[in-house]
Amino acid sequence: MIGLNLRLSQRWTRTFASLSLVLLGALPAQAADTYRSDYRVSLLGLTLAKSYFTTSVADGTYTVSGSLKSSGLASVFDDTKGKIDVKGQFTKTGAVPSSYVVNYKHGNKDKSTSIAFSNGNVTETTNVPPVKKKDNWVELSPGALQAVADPISGILVAADSIGKVCTQTLHLYDGQTRVDLKLSPAGSPKPFSTKGFEGDAVTCSVKFIPVGGYQSGRKAIEYLKNQSTISLTFASLGKSGIYSPVQAKIGTQIGTVTVYATRFQHVE
Repeated sequence: MIGLNLRLSQRWTRTFASLSLVLLGALPAQAADTYRSDYRVSLLGLTLAKSYFTTSVADGTYTVSGSLKSSGLASVFDDTKGKIDVKGQFTKTGAVPSSYVVNYKHGNKDKSTSIAFSNGNVTETTNVPPVKKKDNWVELSPGALQAVADPISGILVAADSIGKVCTQTLHLYDGQTRVDLKLSPAGSPKPFSTKGFEGDAVTCSVKFIPVGGYQSGRKAIEYLKNQSTISLTFASLGKSGIYSPVQAKIGTQIGTVTVYATRFQHVE
């Protein structure tokens, strides 16, 4: 029963696990720069998953390749192994994706999602197996897939200063569900450090707003929408005007899931 109620939370927990610092190296560069970042996902003091990402940045474009591995605990989370690849470019308004591909094995099932973008709009989505639409399904309108980004690119925030980071709303699409993450200030900037990074960071409270591509009334999504306490902590990417999450906390029905960047390192 717990596993059923947390299935939606798990999918967005995996999303947040991908968010932490995968693009921290996203600074304007003339030559290619490569970064390595590692993350840990924990619940009630137990490690649920670890992920590892390599980010390459060159001439305003970015590519991200990563892997995620989780272990089932008390029937809450099934074993998951996956790989992710994202491509896009940086503009004055932030990251604009061109493609997002995820291949993973959840339990004994092989699954994949691919999204193609053009100028910030979704042009094609492929899910294997196809999405199963259940009773009370909230359909995606055509407008819901315009001016959106994948969960990796879309979490990068463009702001004139760290004080303006928590005044924005992020528009994300994971291949099935469209959500808005409405940010609001949760305090003043504070020092943050992890392996390979040290500087100020600011924490935002997050309101989870489902837009389409989900089953209305489902307990897990209702909890995320109405009861869950969610926060994202952002750090500045040098002087680029881009801010990236370095920590996320997501309240679930059995405790708070924490995603923490354990390493970000310039490797070449």
